[in-house]
Amino acid sequence: MMRERNLYRIVEVSMKRESGRKEIGIMTVRQALELPQVPSLEYSHPELNSRSDGRFLTRDQLEAYARCA
Repeated sequence: MMRERNLYRIVEVSMKRESGRKEIGIMTVRQALELPQVPSLEYSHPELNSRSDGRFLTRDQLEAYARCA
């Protein structure tokens, strides 16, 4: 079961490419999880400024975050 408050947190979605990262957009966790499952998509952590330190989540990690308390 997804935690409602976590679904409304904001993430940045980007696509990892050979030439670098292409930003897709800023959206809620819910919207990000509604995107098609594309292996090259990465998500900033909803509670950390992970964009600045280069840490991104996979879709599985984002789904796990949405479920946690």
